[in-house]
Amino acid sequence: MKHHTEQDFQKWIRKQVAFYAPFLGLELHEIDVKKNNGSEYLCITCNYPYLDPSIKYSMAVYEDWKKGDLQPDRILHELCHIITDPLYVKAIERWSSKNEITDEREKLTDTIAAIVRKLTKGRSHLNT
Repeated sequence: MKHHTEQDFQKWIRKQVAFYAPFLGLELHEIDVKKNNGSEYLCITCNYPYLDPSIKYSMAVYEDWKKGDLQPDRILHELCHIITDPLYVKAIERWSSKNEITDEREKLTDTIAAIVRKLTKGRSHLNT
């Protein structure tokens, strides 16, 4: 059995980004991959209006990836936040509660991920 390093994991994330970015129209973004020092399992930064987000991962997600328990569409979900976050940034400044906006943000992001997952189902790279 091959020993997978964090560098292998980061390479895997970049492979998912390269695959999904054209489907989402994100080719102009410079998406970095970094270890997250916080408690979030997997996240992406939002530095609206700039085009340089970072996908941040925890050691828990890295360990799940090593066990084969991390699906590529988890990266897709994070990439979809690039599309939904401009609305989110503006919406949390309005009169709706933050919880209402957060719930709608996650629903929109997961809906987009489900659409793209369906469009890309069966592509050979998804299980490598």
